[in-house]
Amino acid sequence: MARFALDSAAVDRLVAELDALGTLGVEERAHGDGACLLAYFTRGQVERARLFALERTVTSLRCLGVEPVPETDWERESRRGLSPRCIGGLWVRPSWCAPVAEPELVIDPRQAFGSGEHASTRLALRLTLAELRPGDSLLDVGTGSGILGLAALRRGAGSALGVDVDPVACRNANQNRAGNALPLGLVCGTPDSLRPGWLWDMVVANLLWSELRPIFGRLRGHARRALIVSGLLASQAAELEHACAVSGWRCARELSEEQSGDVWVARSLYPRDRQSSRSSSSVSSRA
Repeated sequence: MARFALDSAAVDRLVAELDALGTLGVEERAHGDGACLLAYFTRGQVERARLFALERTVTSLRCLGVEPVPETDWERESRRGLSPRCIGGLWVRPSWCAPVAEPELVIDPRQAFGSGEHASTRLALRLTLAELRPGDSLLDVGTGSGILGLAALRRGAGSALGVDVDPVACRNANQNRAGNALPLGLVCGTPDSLRPGWLWDMVVANLLWSELRPIFGRLRGHARRALIVSGLLASQAAELEHACAVSGWRCARELSEEQSGDVWVARSLYPRDRQSSRSSSSVSSRA
């Protein structure tokens, strides 16, 4: 277990960074005027140096140390607080909650990212469903629980492929695929495992900017019509603008959401020679 102290406004940013490191679960406690986060990992899963290095990434963060803890049923712990949500006209619920309405998607995130509880997932899902056309093919990079690819299939995509480097995420996406009886293809690997020249109508990537930036060019090369990116902070949007400007892509639509003091941004990107009206919207959330 790693223990962190930080300002309350930076909690969501740290949670996103810890998710990227594959945390088994995060617990938040009060700590003076700020917050204390306990992040749990299997023994040897993450080097101590990488945890302390987060101090350079997250404002106000101090890593207070790493210590062993007794075994815990994290799957049971992760169920607390999860409930059905309507996102972009699609109901997303965990399997232990009763159905609310149709259309719906049943997602059990287990140890993978993507339950609809985080703003970046909600933004990515809303943009994906807004851009989707009947019969579209979709590539979901960093698929996590499989929520984006499965949602696209539920709403009329012709095919969807999820790619994730984490075997735990791939197993979880496979379970959600079976639970929803949807034909999501899965590849456990990096985008490098995709053959150059393979095209999808839409490519979706809900990744932290630090993960997206090195593969941004490769993802553009797989997108026939649109590239949807989420997981960026508003303060990082200028870097994305620059990457688009030098590569001939542009922002067609932007959504943003405030969650616990951080403003998260998602964008639909088109090749610059493709005509489309640009729109943007924002929403504030304290979830």
